[in-house]
Amino acid sequence: MAFFKDVSFRNAGRDLVGFLRTSGRHSPWLFLAACLPTAIIIYTFYLDSIAKATPPPREIIYIESWPATRSLDETKAAIAERQKLKDEMRAREKEAYKAFGRAVGMDVEKIEREAQSAQEAKKAVATPTAAGAGK
Repeated sequence: MAFFKDVSFRNAGRDLVGFLRTSGRHSPWLFLAACLPTAIIIYTFYLDSIAKATPPPREIIYIESWPATRSLDETKAAIAERQKLKDEMRAREKEAYKAFGRAVGMDVEKIEREAQSAQEAKKAVATPTAAGAGK
């Protein structure tokens, strides 16, 4: 590494030993107190790298499989059941949004009436053009 090309570990170690041997206003306890936070941070990075080095567990995805002898009626029944579940989920989601709107002070019923009138207007505009196209 280019960073360590000008660093002499032998001289650094000799300087550290000389510092620790001196008695006077410098205390080895101050040195240890200064090194402790750095050591804790480095150890934390080490533990973090170990935890992130392990790959996540495998995710198993199950795919529905039907027998080749499944009849058309069974298929239609399964589709109808699935659609019923989806409709129920959409209704619960819509109610959750309404509850949230009420919680923040919105007039949910007014917004729903406006949306229904807009849909009816769109259907009214689309219906005559579709009927006129068939003639």
